[in-house]
Amino acid sequence: MSVSQAFPPLDQVYEPFLYAIVCNEGNGMPLTVVSVIARSGADPWKEAARIAKMPKIAALDALARMIPERGDSDGVAIANRLFALLPLGRENKINSIVGAKIGAPRWSPLVPVMLVLLLGLALVFAFKMTSHGDAGQQESPSSTPIADKVDP
Repeated sequence: MSVSQAFPPLDQVYEPFLYAIVCNEGNGMPLTVVSVIARSGADPWKEAARIAKMPKIAALDALARMIPERGDSDGVAIANRLFALLPLGRENKINSIVGAKIGAPRWSPLVPVMLVLLLGLALVFAFKMTSHGDAGQQESPSSTPIADKVDP
């Protein structure tokens, strides 16, 4: 096993979320999200990616369950603050963007093909409608020379 396989690169987009302070422990040391997740036995980066893909309500619930019970802390406010630190490309933001464009028309990939076929049919129809009866016939030169045609 190579070193790169043993220690895969960590996804840096989750670092603001993972290194955010959840609360201060009893000894005054800050407790970060990465510590909370690691204490549960899960991989912090995988768990952050999993939470980022959740809908907002489910993600807030998962975050609230991670926060240690303290009489002086508001778990909902902490969960909302941590949720805001998740990467911008998370599923729930994509869903809200897509939801805003529900009325936008969605074109099938067949639309360009159909347009090309209609254009081709229109050209064929236009070609057939024009008169091409004279196109293959040329004027045959008369057998009398031009000088003979001139009146004296």
